[in-house]
Amino acid sequence: MKAILEFNLPDEEQEFKEALSGGMFKYVLWRLDQDLRGKIKYEQLNDCEHKCYSDIRELLHQILSQNNLDIE
Repeated sequence: MKAILEFNLPDEEQEFKEALSGGMFKYVLWRLDQDLRGKIKYEQLNDCEHKCYSDIRELLHQILSQNNLDIE
């Protein structure tokens, strides 16, 4: 099976760039998730900080799930 994406350049230049950088967007989200995980798991946080980092990580996972996206 093959999939071919076609863009009318230069009119669809932005869409073309977004399609090319999809892997980098995935990496950035994965890295953010890992950094949040590291803070929650390894850093000495007060209760408020722990809750904030946990809430942000949970929100990230909810948004990914709602959009059928996986960063693993």
